[in-house]
Amino acid sequence: MASKYKRLTLSIVIAFVIVAIVLVAGYFYDSNKISYLNANLQNYEQNVNELELATLLTTTNSSFSCSVLSGNLYNIASEMQNLGRELTSSNLASSEVNYQQLNDQYTYVRVEYWLLANKINSMCGDKLVTVMFVYPGNGGTNSIVEGDELSFLAYKNDSFVVSAIDGNLNLSIVSILLKSYNISNSSLPALIIDDKYVKEGFVNTSEIEELLCKYGRCLNFSS
Repeated sequence: MASKYKRLTLSIVIAFVIVAIVLVAGYFYDSNKISYLNANLQNYEQNVNELELATLLTTTNSSFSCSVLSGNLYNIASEMQNLGRELTSSNLASSEVNYQQLNDQYTYVRVEYWLLANKINSMCGDKLVTVMFVYPGNGGTNSIVEGDELSFLAYKNDSFVVSAIDGNLNLSIVSILLKSYNISNSSLPALIIDDKYVKEGFVNTSEIEELLCKYGRCLNFSS
């Protein structure tokens, strides 16, 4: 009997140690992940700020200046998509309080990026097509599909500049954006095309291309 009791006690202790190791490892993994994402976000934010300064230094809409600005805008878009994937694919949302703060900061920078894209587009004679994609935070298949289609189209043509934010976040900038374009949360997802036309509800790839051609510019996505 004593032997069985000792074996049971040993099993409990071993199980406890294993659980403790997993929890500690998870804690350090989450902390390292937050630090990694935060460093990437700071780098992304710095690049946006540098590009914004570049627009202030640019005094003409020469083809060279616009080419440089548009090229840098496209490079930042790649960074933004990579960071967005890191955030959305992470399981930190349910395990780390700092994740929400990181996601909020990321949202502000995405809005800043979109505003900057509109500014560069205006400076350079509307040679780009800009889109803000506002999606519902609870996700849904349609929103995921539309987001993937927009990312794919942006990859196919660097004159197509896309940003995206969660329209259900409790942030002042999100509330102001929705009110400014008369977008209700119940109508999400929604697209803001070239800072002037709003399309509410889900649209597929062919419909997106038609909307861009009608309200922005006809772009070639065949390459």
